[in-house]
Amino acid sequence: MPGRKLRKGYTTGTCAAAGAKAAALLLLGGSRPGQVEVTLPRGGSLSVPVKSVAGGKGSARAVVVKDAGDDPDVTNGAEFITEVEMLGENAKRASVRIRGGKGVGVVTKPGLKVRPGRPAINPVPLSMIRKAVMEAASLHEKKHSFLVTISVPLGVELAARTMNPRLGIVGGISILGTTGIVEPMSLAAYTHSISCGVSVAVASGLEEVVFSTGRSSEKAVEKRLKVPEAACVLTGDHMGYALKDAATRPEIKGVVVAGQFGKFTKLAAGHFETHCDDASIDLDFLAGLCERLGGSKALAGRIREANTARHVFFILRENGFNRALDEVCRLVKRNSGRMLGKGKSVRAVLVGYDGEIASGNL
Repeated sequence: MPGRKLRKGYTTGTCAAAGAKAAALLLLGGSRPGQVEVTLPRGGSLSVPVKSVAGGKGSARAVVVKDAGDDPDVTNGAEFITEVEMLGENAKRASVRIRGGKGVGVVTKPGLKVRPGRPAINPVPLSMIRKAVMEAASLHEKKHSFLVTISVPLGVELAARTMNPRLGIVGGISILGTTGIVEPMSLAAYTHSISCGVSVAVASGLEEVVFSTGRSSEKAVEKRLKVPEAACVLTGDHMGYALKDAATRPEIKGVVVAGQFGKFTKLAAGHFETHCDDASIDLDFLAGLCERLGGSKALAGRIREANTARHVFFILRENGFNRALDEVCRLVKRNSGRMLGKGKSVRAVLVGYDGEIASGNL
């Protein structure tokens, strides 16, 4: 509702840490907590509800349900199961080993924070899980060795709706989070996936990446250029962020910017955060562009009265005024090159609404 403050949630890493602490508390002291306090990476703590805790001799498991708050997170409502086993007493100090179970992905490509062959549990969540178990052990003055296994029953199905397959993470979701908190509607998760995509391309030895604003344009360029999947990074509305990221990577020598007419119109006008709330289609810009290229006043008038950018695209096509499409493409190339800086090449490719290449230097 307008004016309502959006509710924060907690990350997959926090879910795993909360489950680890709840299971360890049952294992060590016999208590079945309905909620636990999880220490956050940047200080402070968070109280996390625990759905259930059960245990037998030498092991216990807890179930925590992910609450993403008001963020549209695909893992919201998913169950995270954490099992803790005692492996024996350590005379010096407690120790914790962590592994991924069913539904937790495995990294298969270099370039991410986790090396290939390891479960997709990022460093910060690993530290949170370890700390949670150590806190439980300290509370009961125990110095045991522990084995923690994180499982997500619906992990495989959920992963198909994330960027994991593209990043080379197979068999499930990732256990993520740098703060332990999910900020509702935050751009952090999306921009993080863009940076990860560029890192995978670099680690794969690629010198050129394809930044596309949507799936249709990505597929069209991937097919035309016959580039490996690792070269393709979906930027959505955040082409500006992607270009700035590539500008800092000396390994990247060139970028292909691909998109359909709606997004390209915004990029041509210099708007690189292209969400509809941030940069609406400027029909006057398009009409003026056509007039500068020799288009008639009647054509410019139709463009000013158009409903959408898609409508403009087909008006231009119907009138054989493809030079306007070429000019939009040229402006995207120019503006993108300015963001990339010297020493990096850029190609702009405009994809039509039937998957065809409408303009661009391929």
